[in-house]
Amino acid sequence: MKKISTILILFLLASSIISCSKDDNGSGISKIILTASAETVQLGNSLTFTVKGNNDTDVTSESTFYVNNQLISANTYTPTAEGEISVVAKYTSGEKLLESNILMINITAIPVTDIVLTSNSPSLEVGETFTFTVIANNQANLSNEATFYVNDTEIENNTFTPELAGNYDVKATYLYNNALITSNIVSVVGLPSTTTSTVFEDVVFYDGYAATVNEPVQSGVIRVNNASYVTKLNESHLNSISNKLKIAVTIGALCDNYDRIGSVFINFMPKDQAFSVESVAKRLEVGRFITPFMNKNKTPNEVPYLFDTDNLALIFNDPAIRAQYDFWMELNVFGVPYAANTQISGCAGRNDVFLGTMKFISTDESYTHENQGFTPVATYQIVNNYSASGTDVIGETTKTFTFNVANALSNAKIYVISSNHGANTGGEEYNRINHFIYLDNTLIDTYKPGGKSCEEFRVYNTQGNGIYGSTPKTLAQWTSFNNWCPGDIIPIRSYNINNVTQGTHTFKVEIPDAQFVNGEGYVPFSVYIQGDL
Repeated sequence: MKKISTILILFLLASSIISCSKDDNGSGISKIILTASAETVQLGNSLTFTVKGNNDTDVTSESTFYVNNQLISANTYTPTAEGEISVVAKYTSGEKLLESNILMINITAIPVTDIVLTSNSPSLEVGETFTFTVIANNQANLSNEATFYVNDTEIENNTFTPELAGNYDVKATYLYNNALITSNIVSVVGLPSTTTSTVFEDVVFYDGYAATVNEPVQSGVIRVNNASYVTKLNESHLNSISNKLKIAVTIGALCDNYDRIGSVFINFMPKDQAFSVESVAKRLEVGRFITPFMNKNKTPNEVPYLFDTDNLALIFNDPAIRAQYDFWMELNVFGVPYAANTQISGCAGRNDVFLGTMKFISTDESYTHENQGFTPVATYQIVNNYSASGTDVIGETTKTFTFNVANALSNAKIYVISSNHGANTGGEEYNRINHFIYLDNTLIDTYKPGGKSCEEFRVYNTQGNGIYGSTPKTLAQWTSFNNWCPGDIIPIRSYNINNVTQGTHTFKVEIPDAQFVNGEGYVPFSVYIQGDL
């Protein structure tokens, strides 16, 4: 019996050793087999891999996967390039790392069935270059392989530089597997070249309440007073203007850190006569703006303003008007340095308040000119309810301007600039109320100034102030009180009035809800009519 027991023990021990050598973890897996969801796949589509053991057990979730010998994070893979990839899986069985068969999978390109054409810009000036891009439906960039056409004429490559202003239709074609694919049509515009002419450059404005300074000025510039400069437009200025015109004004910070009113005027002087305020035949305010609260030691330390004034280009180009008048442009900014003298570092004892630059921006295009007629109605005329010059009836905010039109006009427009001022408690700056304007007693508009957010101009208001405060305001907060934004232009309102007869006419403004608390505040109006003769 003793011998039999020994033999039995030895047999059982051998069986155990043999069992462990076949599968260390007892699962019976000694080999793994890798399969894929496809042998060939197009770019953009995903592959899914599965791993099973030799006993048909799915061990995908316990396996790791390698594509081109690089470990991937899961059993799915989305190819990013054409070609052939190798895939292998690995699985740990007990203490043994098993490696699968190697799969070779072919990655093919997505067939090109459609191409989309785009341009770097919808419009560029003559002489500038459009660059076109063609993207296929498989996201391939075919810009260097496609053929491009402008107005059905083939061009050399994917760039086009127009020599003439006008509209251009662009398309592209691409040959794929002997099939010609045509893109969408993109329309681009060649714009006339921009011309820029400087009228004023860095003129210095001084304390508006002080005696006029005797500081030097640039050649051709006349200082009318500390708040006003004029200069005559020369032939170079005038010849740079087509029927398109923008007036660009830039105001730089010096030693006034408050919001002030600035204006652009045209003074019509009798031809070849020296300038004097008394000799000005006609005067138009053609742009108005509000300076921001600026600290000259912080950036940005200047603010740009841009006025669309195509109608003025027609006046400047009119032969009869040019024969009768010289045009003296005026830049006017009334500032005072008293707060900045104590609040702004470097401003103690100084009386310079702002820098001013003005430029004309036009184009080199030609056009068919219609002779122009224009009539000033009011130029910076103050409207209020408490002075005989500001109202028709004391106690009411109603003002009538009577004017004469020398010659009948067609295609006429009336241009109106107005802004409410009065910073006292309950002042007109902070009350958004209706304005009613009439031509020959016919209502032409009812408008309420303001109505926009001033947040886009916050960046220019580098001096802390009570209008902006320290945190952004909502649109509702801004429109609850503001008539204008420090750092913005005052709108130029224009109205088509078509035919205007020769003779006497009236323009009337009514602001019935204006209060002018304590007899303070004012609304300056500038109005003129312009049309074809």
